[in-house]
Amino acid sequence: MLFALWSLMMLSSVAMAQQKVAYINEDSVITSMAEFKTQQKIIESYAKQFKTQIEMKQRTLQEKYQQLSQSQATLAPAEIQSKEQELQELQQEIQALQQRAQEGINKKQAEAMEPLMKKLEGQVAIVAKEGGYTIVIARGVMARIGAYLIDANGEDITGKVIAKMNGQ
Repeated sequence: MLFALWSLMMLSSVAMAQQKVAYINEDSVITSMAEFKTQQKIIESYAKQFKTQIEMKQRTLQEKYQQLSQSQATLAPAEIQSKEQELQELQQEIQALQQRAQEGINKKQAEAMEPLMKKLEGQVAIVAKEGGYTIVIARGVMARIGAYLIDANGEDITGKVIAKMNGQ
């Protein structure tokens, strides 16, 4: 029984030794893509539209607040309460717009990244096949999930994938 267990462990270590490991920093590859830069400009433009709307509403809120502060002594209590309610509603509109903006930007980013990630995946597969790699570890993904790649005992193929993306 002990011999069978030892044999199984030896076979699995031989199988692992035959696998060729590589790693890649997918964030570096993605940010080097021309398509990424184009998508970033589109997303920035989209975000700027929301920023402009939010700033306009904030200016309106500030102006109405100053008007209320300056005329508070001459207004009836009911008018003050009405204006305060208006300010609260405007503040809620701003918060809702900020939330919609964040959700919209996140959605736009996800939509923009999907084709880039597919292209990356395809190029990694080509480089892995050409290099005979059986395992490719994504460094950025590892970091995002809280794991760190200290010694992958493999080759960094980031440069090869970037070159493949650029048609070299």
